[in-house]
Amino acid sequence: MKVVAIGGVALSMSAVSKLKRLNKNIDIVVYEKGEVLSYGACGMPYYISDEIKDSARLVARTKSQFKDLGITVHTKHEVVKVHDRVKEIEILNLETNEIIKDTYDKLIIGTGASAVVPPWKNVSLSNIFKLSVYEDSIKIKEEIDKGHIRKVTVIGAGFIGLEMVEAFLTRGLEVTLIQLDEQILSIFDAELTIPIEDHLRSKDVKLLLGEKVIGFDGYNTVSKVLTDKGEYDTDLVLVSIGVKPNTEFLKGSNINLAKNGAVEVNQFMETSVLSVYSGGDCAMIYNLALKENSYLPMGSNANKQGRVIAENISGNRFKFNGVLGTIVIKIIDMEAAMTGVNEKLAIAKNIKHKTVTITGKNHAGYYPNPQPITVKVIYDPSTFVILGAELVGYKDTALRVNVFALAIQKGMTTKELGFLDLAYAPPFAGVWDVIQVAVNQAK
Repeated sequence: MKVVAIGGVALSMSAVSKLKRLNKNIDIVVYEKGEVLSYGACGMPYYISDEIKDSARLVARTKSQFKDLGITVHTKHEVVKVHDRVKEIEILNLETNEIIKDTYDKLIIGTGASAVVPPWKNVSLSNIFKLSVYEDSIKIKEEIDKGHIRKVTVIGAGFIGLEMVEAFLTRGLEVTLIQLDEQILSIFDAELTIPIEDHLRSKDVKLLLGEKVIGFDGYNTVSKVLTDKGEYDTDLVLVSIGVKPNTEFLKGSNINLAKNGAVEVNQFMETSVLSVYSGGDCAMIYNLALKENSYLPMGSNANKQGRVIAENISGNRFKFNGVLGTIVIKIIDMEAAMTGVNEKLAIAKNIKHKTVTITGKNHAGYYPNPQPITVKVIYDPSTFVILGAELVGYKDTALRVNVFALAIQKGMTTKELGFLDLAYAPPFAGVWDVIQVAVNQAK
């Protein structure tokens, strides 16, 4: 059997590595558009900040290491067409500009997603960057390392945008953050983001909410960002307003795509075409909280889906249960996390719900340096089953979301979680953990 994987980062390389462990006799070929394989894209902001000194540390396995595993990898090769009826693909060799063809028995589509960059005025000026692939991080860091960058502007206050704000601050740069919405982290309920917005301002971030970028100015290199409310001097711009699935090459095939262009898959990671699998940032994923497919591009999801694909190609019928959209982020000294359904999503999806919000401490109040943690819990008003949770605070906040993720996946009620035997010692938690203080106030 011959398996061809399109894309060489999280989804595909997780799948082919597991596949080789399950069956060493399978013939595996990978086509990757870039030069670097199997890298940790989520670590790129920390390379740019210089907390990670060597970009090679982001790479899990090299091309030669995959070759040693018996996996053939072609870098600088972009798949441009899939002919699923005859199980054939067309590939553009980006070095020779030659079109070649290959065939497969099973096909894995793991092409990821790219940053959305609107056709703003003068968007092609130099020093306007996005952060989608390994090579982007190299270019941004090289530009900062030259020593002439003083002011940077981040457009978009989602996860990548905020991580890059911190990275730029760590490099000693002046940061302006522009967000179209009236809040940062639009995925969160608005009241949870207010402390983070205040924290950003306290760190001298120029935070511009409810402001629309319309273009840029400069001679060859960007020097100003233009918005509907003003213009701002800058030496470098990072655009991080969202991502889009890399699936343009699938147009004309029989592979069904969602409205946003992501590949539709079932819980076995199968597409609408027999013998074609997909996952990761280019595909939809089953959302346990909503009981429907959602678009939740996360590296953790891609790695799990890759293993599921390998099991199913090997003939071990393996169903992926799904995800809850569990997310965490560090914003300078603060942490935020969310899992399941929040109030904003519950209203949008017409889900009956009630909420409770409390602010407690990360450990016993009498133990030195207690830090505040705000917890918001969303639950079913009739059954008290927990639907979702959001947490914002300082030290020890983020990973508490994992308790909620497990509780939601197992269908626990507020009372069940409220009396769960969680660990206690004064340096780590109060006798009633802040999680339990929150759920025990559900009425």
